[in-house]
Amino acid sequence: MSINKKILLCFIALVVVGAVSITLLHRSPKYLEQQQQAQQAQTVHSQDTKLPYDYLNNVIAQSGAACSVYYHSLENEDVFYNYSGKMPAGDMVRLYVAAGVLRQVEDKELALDEVYTLREKDFRPDSPVLGKLPVGSRLTVQNLLEDMLLQNDATALYKLIWIAGREDLNSWLAKQGYADTVIGIHQLPSGENGEDVLAPQEKRQLSYTSVNDLVNLLTRLYEGKCVSQKQDAYLVGLLRKQPGRDMLGALLPKKTKIAGLQSDRGAVLGSVGIIYGKEKYVLAILMDKAVRPEESRKTINQISSIIFNTVNDKEVFKK
Repeated sequence: MSINKKILLCFIALVVVGAVSITLLHRSPKYLEQQQQAQQAQTVHSQDTKLPYDYLNNVIAQSGAACSVYYHSLENEDVFYNYSGKMPAGDMVRLYVAAGVLRQVEDKELALDEVYTLREKDFRPDSPVLGKLPVGSRLTVQNLLEDMLLQNDATALYKLIWIAGREDLNSWLAKQGYADTVIGIHQLPSGENGEDVLAPQEKRQLSYTSVNDLVNLLTRLYEGKCVSQKQDAYLVGLLRKQPGRDMLGALLPKKTKIAGLQSDRGAVLGSVGIIYGKEKYVLAILMDKAVRPEESRKTINQISSIIFNTVNDKEVFKK
């Protein structure tokens, strides 16, 4: 047999072996399980809504980051989400801390006018308000709450967690069904008024949440079912004063009111808000591994604009 025929036979044998291997792999229990999990993670939404799913999915796919989106109408059953698993929370953790603190205020475990003193070890970077104050300054819980939300002040965030107790906050979040949300222990004490050090076996962990938990929290706030009607109205009022509009609100009409919060921590970006348009809805977008933050921010702008235009003028994407 000539050398050329031997080479040809070897090539054919390799092709046959490869085809058989791929077939067996695709029929293996592990592969089938992975495929089932992938299908469960695909876009899920109501069949009747007018949202342009293909267009939205294409925009998300081109974001250059791990991107999770959840839209929920406050007036009907329309929803859209591409993935609602656990992701780094970034500054979104402030929303849960605020709700947890107000829960303790409602239960009379805390009072908004209760006063605390700033210690030297309370100070953290990224504190545009409290970072300018001297050691020994006295602040109320309400001062801390508003500086945390409206000024994105890290010292106010950590001080509130120290006051309310990280474990108590996480316990409340779990009981409320925020299954993907946890306040981590990166630079945070574990117990109420605890020492600002980690236990010997304790490792620093990030805070996590999901777009599902964020949408549920804001929906409950809107309906007055998160803490109480009084506390929920107060928190929504603070969120409506948010100065930042360069994410969800960047491409929306300036008159459009938004009650929300946004996060911009390096490669972790996110924004969530109640959008008061012709139809009211909640939109949450989280991004991780955003190696090109400016491009990822533009993606958030675009997703928000697409959804806003669709729900306010359902003829836009029928062409």
